[in-house]
Amino acid sequence: MYYICMELCSDSLQDILKHKPQVFGRQPGEPINAIEFYISCHIFKEILECVQYLHGLVKPIIHRDLKPDNILIAQQVRNGRFIKLGDFGLASYHSSYYGNHTSWVGTLQYMAPEFPGVEYLFGI
Repeated sequence: MYYICMELCSDSLQDILKHKPQVFGRQPGEPINAIEFYISCHIFKEILECVQYLHGLVKPIIHRDLKPDNILIAQQVRNGRFIKLGDFGLASYHSSYYGNHTSWVGTLQYMAPEFPGVEYLFGI
C-alpha cells in the first residue's frame, strides 16, 4: 500500500485576513498599528520566497492561481517558515519554447488588471 503523508494546514490566508481586524481590535477604516504591519510584511515576505523558489527551479513553475485561499498557514513552523502554497492544479512549467502562459486560467477577481480583456468583464 502506498500513501502520501502531508502536513496539516488548517488555515488559509483568507481566514487570517477575515479575522485580522478582530484580533488586533481594529475597526474598519482604521489604520493598522506597527505590530500588525510587521506581521503582514512577514507573511508577504514568505509568500514572495515561495514564489521565488518555484521560479528558481531548474524547470521553473508558474502557479497561475495565487490567491488568499491557496496560501496555507501551517500549524507548526518548520525551518523558520509557516506559509505554504497549495492548489497547483493550474500550475505549468515555464518555457520560452512551449506554450502561452497568458491563457484564461485562474480566479477572475485575482487576475492582474493588465490581463487582456479583464476590463470588459468588470465593465471598466
